[in-house]
Amino acid sequence: REEDELSLQRHFIFSDSKRVGEDDTINTRLDTSSTGPYTGGQRQEHGGYSTSFLTAAQGGLWEDDIITAMRIPLEKLTKGKLLNKGGYGMVYRGSYRGEAVAIKTLLPEQRKTLAQINSFLSEIKIMAALEHPRVVRLIGVAWDSLADLCSVAECMEGGDLRTLLNHFEYHECRPHGFDLDKARIALHVAHSLTYLHSLDPLVLHRDLKSKNILLTEDLDAKITDFGVSRESSDRTMTAGVGTSLWMAPEVMMGERYGSSADIFSFGVVLSELDSHVLPYAAAKETDSGRVIPDTALLQLVSLGLLRIEFSLHAPKALIDLAHACVDIDADARPNAGEV
Repeated sequence: REEDELSLQRHFIFSDSKRVGEDDTINTRLDTSSTGPYTGGQRQEHGGYSTSFLTAAQGGLWEDDIITAMRIPLEKLTKGKLLNKGGYGMVYRGSYRGEAVAIKTLLPEQRKTLAQINSFLSEIKIMAALEHPRVVRLIGVAWDSLADLCSVAECMEGGDLRTLLNHFEYHECRPHGFDLDKARIALHVAHSLTYLHSLDPLVLHRDLKSKNILLTEDLDAKITDFGVSRESSDRTMTAGVGTSLWMAPEVMMGERYGSSADIFSFGVVLSELDSHVLPYAAAKETDSGRVIPDTALLQLVSLGLLRIEFSLHAPKALIDLAHACVDIDADARPNAGEV
């Protein structure tokens, strides 16, 4: 019965999100923006948190239907070795009821920033809404306090695609081009985007790159890290998401964008699968040894002066597909279904 209720909750999750968003009190607690009545003036009380901060952040946890529906008991989690550490959080290998899991927590300094907590909660809510074989499965969210808030997802034993490609290039010396493994990974990522973009409202990943593509031991691919993902709307379609070599020109320029921005990123990932190295690697360092900043590279891309490159071993059909995906004209790019 509990599993049926959870399945039903996931089925109606987007309508639940809209309902929550219409409540001004709850919406300010879950908004990912840095503005709002709860983000300023955090007096240090209660172990480093102000009273208003605790009320706002914990209210977002206790009062949100989606978060509470996904809650699992923290005491049932066992945290193991650190798998990855980024600018905002850490991912540990762990176990939950006998299943290997990935446990994601915020860095200690981020736990005292309401905007980061809300962003983390928003990521959890989006992951809870997604159910597809090519998307990393969210198992639940656990907490006893803000200090131990964590999300729990299936553990992908094959690691991330970026690490695999480094292994291909520097250890295995696998030939460039597309073999069966790499072609299957590309197909799986395309399937994940087709799913996201078919939802109503559609979901934009907005940060697709090799680091956010995880693999099973058999090299089946699933996408993860929905920290900057959004449902498509007028409010979010012009929001910036930082600087990334996988970023579409219209996103970098702060223009309105849609699902074709994810398609651009997919085209860049195709170049990684072929060459095993980071995007625009050949252009990043000049003959004099000077390293060109990512922002400068992206400006060249937006002007049509630089685009992804492929090896002589890459099939022409895949090269043509990738170049179509990274067309400067967003309207000229294929959609995920066409890919």
